Amino acid sequence: MRSAAAAVSGAILLASLASGPAAAGPTLLLDADNGRVLYAEDQDDLWHPASLTKIMTAYVTFEAIKAGKLTLETKIPYSENASLQAPSKIGLPVGAEMSVELALQALIIKSANDVAVMLAEAVGGSEQGFATLMNATAKRLGMSRSNFVNPNGLPNAEQVTTA
Repeated sequence: MRSAAAAVSGAILLASLASGPAAAGPTLLLDADNGRVLYAEDQDDLWHPASLTKIMTAYVTFEAIKAGKLTLETKIPYSENASLQAPSKIGLPVGAEMSVELALQALIIKSANDVAVMLAEAVGGSEQGFATLMNATAKRLGMSRSNFVNPNGLPNAEQVTTA
């Protein structure tokens, strides 16, 4: 007799844009092996992406590394614009540098808003240039109803996505 866990084949992907234990919001549960929808609730509703934005920032940065635009060892500067971001942040002095590798770790582990801006400026030349790259990447990935305007997910009425 197989256990319930063994009966579930392959990986399962859950996309939920809600936060907190009682939050409602778009949710989509997929079988990652075949793309079959196992559960969906309000999956087409527009929602603010919050930290999903940082996942896109990391993804676009990894694409830039793959394309040879920069390396994990590349040093990127801490700009005044990065220093003006709301916490959570690293809080380096303006002009300081860190490697792309360390920046990616701070982005993913600490959810550092200032480091998201550092990466955006290094990859896209500016936050706006990076947002253009994020939106092009989203469209290419099939995220046709997503719109990114900043690299860190800080509140902006125009920054939306769906599950």
